[in-house]
Amino acid sequence: MKKNIILIFFILLLPLAIDASAHQPRFIVGEQNSVSNPILVEQPEVSKAYYGKIEKSDQYYRVPSSKEFNLYLSLQIPDLPNQSKNVALELVDNSGTQFVRLDGSHHIWSKFHESFGNADYLAGPSSQIFLPPGVYQIKISGEENTKYVLVVGQKEEFPPSEILNALYLVPKINIEFFGMNVFQSMLNVFGFMIIGIIAIIGFVCLIVIRRVRRKAKSES
Repeated sequence: MKKNIILIFFILLLPLAIDASAHQPRFIVGEQNSVSNPILVEQPEVSKAYYGKIEKSDQYYRVPSSKEFNLYLSLQIPDLPNQSKNVALELVDNSGTQFVRLDGSHHIWSKFHESFGNADYLAGPSSQIFLPPGVYQIKISGEENTKYVLVVGQKEEFPPSEILNALYLVPKINIEFFGMNVFQSMLNVFGFMIIGIIAIIGFVCLIVIRRVRRKAKSES
């Protein structure tokens, strides 16, 4: 009983740690997008990580804001064999004025390990700029079949809805983006949360079953 209470306590406190240390994940591999149909970036100051793959054409994102805001942009790629580093980012407004250009081909990429997803990355160029209200466009370009991670924003927020989203997406990202097997994809904070939740559900079901059986015996 004591062990189960500790487990429940751990799961309840874990979101506090996530809130301070992780990006909200977005998996967009396979999603169709273009200049006329870009991926919408809402709340651009809130930290998000968009996991994408350059197929036959460039990738586009739309960044609207009704107020002045600080926009942080960073390029990352998975630390995998044969992964191209020739990834570029351009930020323009509706008039076509360029505000930011990040060129991975001229950058010295550095390795790092992301502990919450338990995956290895290469960190590329980044930029931070204060922008007036408006609608902006991000273009990601590079070689065909290049995987990339676009990080937008620095304000770390992880409400309950995003925790649930991450519980689903992190194993999916590990399998489909990093090429992990199912077991490897669960060896992280979110995987342990899933296991913990299943354990709690099982524990509660066991208690209910025992109480039902005891009641049935007492009535017989």
